[in-house]
Formats: sequence, C-alpha cells, structure tokens
Amino acid sequence: MAVGGQERRDALPRGAALRDYTIEEVLGHGGFGIVYRARHNELGNRVAVKEYLPIELALREGAAVHPRSEDCREGYEDGLRRFRDEARALTEFQAHPSIVSCREFFRANGTAYLVMEYEHGLPLSKLLHRREASGRPFDEADLLAVMVPLLEGLQRVHEAGMLHRDIKPSNILVRRSDERPVLIDFGAAKQMTAKHSKSLAPFTEGYAALEQVGEGELGPWTDLYAAGAVMWRIVAGGNPPWEPPHPVKVERRASAALRGEAEPMPSAKTLGAGRFSPRVLEAIDRCLKLNEKKRVRDCGELLGLLRGETRRRPRAVSVAAGTRFRDCAEGPEMVVIPAGSFLMGSPESEEGRYGDEGPQHRVTIREPFAVGVYPVTFEEWDACAVDGGCGGYRLHDAGWGRGRQPVIKVSWEDAQAYVKWLSRKTGEEYRLLSEAEWEYAARAGTTTRYSFGDEITPSDANYDGNIGKPQPVGSYRANGFGLHDMHGNVWEWVQDCLNESYAWAPNNGDAWEVGDCSRRVLRGGSWYGGSRNLRSAIRDGDRTGSRSNYFGFRVARTLKP
Repeated sequence: MAVGGQERRDALPRGAALRDYTIEEVLGHGGFGIVYRARHNELGNRVAVKEYLPIELALREGAAVHPRSEDCREGYEDGLRRFRDEARALTEFQAHPSIVSCREFFRANGTAYLVMEYEHGLPLSKLLHRREASGRPFDEADLLAVMVPLLEGLQRVHEAGMLHRDIKPSNILVRRSDERPVLIDFGAAKQMTAKHSKSLAPFTEGYAALEQVGEGELGPWTDLYAAGAVMWRIVAGGNPPWEPPHPVKVERRASAALRGEAEPMPSAKTLGAGRFSPRVLEAIDRCLKLNEKKRVRDCGELLGLLRGETRRRPRAVSVAAGTRFRDCAEGPEMVVIPAGSFLMGSPESEEGRYGDEGPQHRVTIREPFAVGVYPVTFEEWDACAVDGGCGGYRLHDAGWGRGRQPVIKVSWEDAQAYVKWLSRKTGEEYRLLSEAEWEYAARAGTTTRYSFGDEITPSDANYDGNIGKPQPVGSYRANGFGLHDMHGNVWEWVQDCLNESYAWAPNNGDAWEVGDCSRRVLRGGSWYGGSRNLRSAIRDGDRTGSRSNYFGFRVARTLKP
C-alpha cells in the first residue's frame, strides 16, 4: 500500500462526512482500498478509516461505490465479506500492542469501512530509508527491537488460525510514542478478490513465499518467509553496493535452483558477516528456504533462534495421577491431574448461586494434564523477570512480602508473559488452565459447594478479609487432587474469554476463545471476598490488562506421550 499523504483520484475528499467522522486526509492506498485519517465529530479524537475499494473490481461515482460490471459483482461481494472478516479478526487481537486494533465496522456508500486506532508512527520502509541515507543503517539491536515484539504479535495471529499474507516493511508501522512495531493491513480481503484479477495478487514480490505464487500449502511458515525477507532487507540495507536492497522475487530464485544456477539473492550470512551475530543471520536464512519443510516452522521457534535459546527435548513425565514434578529449579511444582468427566457449573438449587454459572453441562477431559500445586509465587515471578522474561517487570507486593506469597497485581497479559517464558525455559508447553480444567481440578471429584463440603470456615481458606491480606501458598489443606488454595487467597486468571453463561460452551475441556475476549475469566475468589464467592462454581472476569491486589494465577502444562 502506498503510504504518506498521497492522494488517489477516487478517494473521498477532505471534509467529506462519513457517518460519525469527517475525512481529513489520505494516509495510504493500494489496489484494494484507501486508508484515511478522520476525526470523530463529537469526541474529536483521530482514527484511521480503511475503505474497501478494489480498484479493478469497483469504481466510485460521487460518494457511492459499486462493481464495475455484473461480471465483477461476485468478486466484489466476496471481497466485501472478507473485509468484514478482517474486522472481526482484528477485534480478537485488540489487546495486543503489536497488532493494529479495530474499533468499529460499518457499511456506507455501497461499500464498507473499518475504523482503527490512529497510530502515530512511521512505516518501517521509510524508517530504513532515512537511517540508511544518513549512514546509520539498522544494527542487530534495532532489528531485534522491531522483530521480537512483531513476532510475538504474529504468534497470536497464528494461534487464532489466521495468516497475515503480506508482511513487508511498509506494513510495519513503528509507533512514535514507544518505538514499538505495529503490524497493519491484514490481507483478509485480498485473498478472494485476487481470484478475479491476476494483477491483484495477495502478496508482495520479494516477500512472498513460493507457495503463495504457485501451488503449495500455506501456513505460519508462509508468513515467516516474509518475516525473513523483512530481516534480510534490514541486513542488506547496511551494504551500499547492494542496490536496491530488496529481496529477489521467489520465482527467480526457484528458476535458478531448477536450472542449477547460482542463487541470485545473497544470503544474510554473507551480507551481515561482522555486523550481525551468526545466530541471527542463520535464523534469517532458514526463514528464506524455498522448501517450506526446511524453513522455521513457527514464531516460537524463530523467537528462540533470534534470542539464542535452544529448545530442550521434552522430558518424559509419568502421567499417573498425583505424580509431582518440577521442570526447572525456578519453576512451579506441578502435579498430574487425571482425565475424567464432571458436571460444570452449579445447580439452580445451590445456595449463593449466580446466573452465569449455568446451564450445568457435562465436560469430558480425555487426557491427563499437569497443574501448579500452588498459585504462582513472587519467588517464581522474580526468577522470570531476572532471566529476561515477563518483560523484566517487577510486580508490586503491596508491602505484604515476596518469596512464597502468591503474586498479586498481575494481569492476564502478565500471566501470558510468564507462561511464555516458562515454556521457553523448559521446552515444555506451559499455559493457563482453561475454565473447564480449572473447575474440574478445583472440584477434584466433588459436587458440593466447595471441594471439602457445603460449608466453609476460616480454617479452610483465606477469605472475607479475615486476615487482611493473602497468605503464603500452601497455608491451607490441599483438595483431593493435591492442589492448594483453589478457594480464596487470590483470584486466578484462566485462558477463556468472558461469556455471560455456559450456553454453547465447549464440552471437551478446551478454553472458550469466543465471547468478550477483551475480558478474561477469573476463578476461585480471594482473601477479601465473602464465602459465596469462593464456591467451586464461582466465576468472574476483568479486562486483560487489569491488575489488582486480589488477582493472581496458576499454570497448567500439557503432558506429552
């Protein structure tokens, strides 16, 4: 997409009214649409508005947009549906700082508009040009400062089952406020309209993998080819003889390989020798393999290579229920929870029941999994921060002490950072529990209000402000699965998005990743809450960035055969 205040003749004019917004200028345009800067008429805040206007399929007459002909109508409508799907997808990622967020979607003028946060920044393409022109090309620290947070965002996209399909320097905005990269211009609308126009290919030459320009299966490795090409572009920019510093079209590379000719694109190892570390250059070259099976396969692997981490071989752990283990000295103690089936939620007759605890439904967890014996402690969090994980963030302890105290003032996003670090540290798959797993583990085979019966006393758990602060983990008896503090002490974040009931909830123990995903579920109650809010079925939720004296978390680990 062309960027920077360039006009397009069929763009809406400055001052044009668009629902609740007034157009101020064109920010960028391409074959599929136009991005405007606009101002909200009532609130006065600026936003970016993306208009669906595929240049070969549609035209504008006045403000109205319509297909160029009846032959173009099917492609136009298909693309419009994909444009809507792009908006839905971006809504899922609005909590991630490295992915552009969608605020609103609406239809007008015969087309559709996607309203996004207006990010004050500079496209990476322009930033690279400015730095190189001034004799200050990116070094390794600059490369990692852009690519590491970008890949963390892209990992979230891939986990949601999506691909970006058009990663390139001009689609990476470097935010002025914190110099953090933001991935923009998701290509959801491009895939369908490209079927009706060969010139509207859903990729950019030089950044597209072989499977995008021909036959082959697309996957995370496809986006990682483009990410590798972005890094290659950064490395090549420090070599003035290589002009222009742009990646070679993959078709040309494939043709040379087929004919047994020399590789037309110099390797990152050759271009960056002496300026970048061998591990970074090797990671770039692995991303750019023509054969997708020889490429880096996922963002986690690439992040590990860039950081100089090595993946440990999975450690065999007995799946016998009750087996306790620890994968590393700094990590939490874990216990194996057996597979099984249970009724999730509370019956309508349960004393203290809330409406969001139903309908009761049977959930079957078919494989054993491991859960932290205790909530994560300050001792464990601090080990993560010191080791370069958890954003280096030192959680506040409210003056109540650290060590074996459960972490507090921790957000869902903080918890995600911890499990990512622990997974990298151990080579195992650590994560948050799903809400179903949490309740299954908390009940430990019981159907009563609490795992120890229908009544509770201060000798059973820390609640109702009786002590006035959290207690060290393990201060109260374990439940039947060997888990401490499942009732009270601190609320525990789980993976699921917040929903107002269990209607249509999964019945296999998986996390429920639909609903209000800007808010996530908390379970178990806290040191401050009343006994009603400590029951096995109690559920609450808050925004993914919220921190509180009452919020903590515990971890789960997937067991491998």
